[in-house]
Amino acid sequence: MGLIAAEIRKLRTVRTTWVITLIGVALSGLTAGLFLFERTMTGPFEGTDAQIANAIEQIGANSVIVVVIGLLSMTTEFRHGTAGRTFQLTPSRTRVMLAKLAVGALYGIVFFVLSLVAVFALVLIAGITLDDGLVFGSETVDALWQGPVGLALAAVLGVAVGALLRNQVVAITVTLVYVFLGETLVNQVFPEVARWMPFQVLNSLYLSEEAMAGMPEGMVQPLDAATAWPVFLGYVAVFTVAAIALMRYRDV
Repeated sequence: MGLIAAEIRKLRTVRTTWVITLIGVALSGLTAGLFLFERTMTGPFEGTDAQIANAIEQIGANSVIVVVIGLLSMTTEFRHGTAGRTFQLTPSRTRVMLAKLAVGALYGIVFFVLSLVAVFALVLIAGITLDDGLVFGSETVDALWQGPVGLALAAVLGVAVGALLRNQVVAITVTLVYVFLGETLVNQVFPEVARWMPFQVLNSLYLSEEAMAGMPEGMVQPLDAATAWPVFLGYVAVFTVAAIALMRYRDV
């Protein structure tokens, strides 16, 4: 527990963590607000279970935020030369990695909760004028557990990638280029392949049944949740095992 407490302290005492988190919460509120108030995009807000779930799912659409924080939590150690001191205090590199992975997962959950407060405030505002009030059902419940679990796994993936690449600039650049350019290009040329790529699979975790049904004809359908969860878990497991294994034998 002491090691985990130390990793939490490292994460929360870095100003960049707070800045990026606030940006992420704001983006979650913005994207949810578009679904709640932009009538031309989604039609009138009627307070249905599916619409509330859709608003909550917008938090997961900003999963790149927790991935970046995961990268920073690992690469900052190497950028500032504190990794050696960390491994001197805790000789077991596996324990250090497991602590960082656990704290990364915890951050993903905290990010979801903070964003949920902003999104839920917007849902309440949007529902003020509704005669029948807001309807919370199974889809909302699914969004409330899928969101934090998906973000926790995304943060773990970020920590693992950071441990593999180590260089902070390289890790962030490669990750962002891959997310916003690499998978997008593959999706344009080989859509059937792209739907199995990590961040396309991650996005599939947050798509409600209504969103899946609303996909335009001719567009390649994202993976259904029953398939997306084990596939993304597989990606996270592979990167995590590789990161722990290499961390044990590479020079600091």
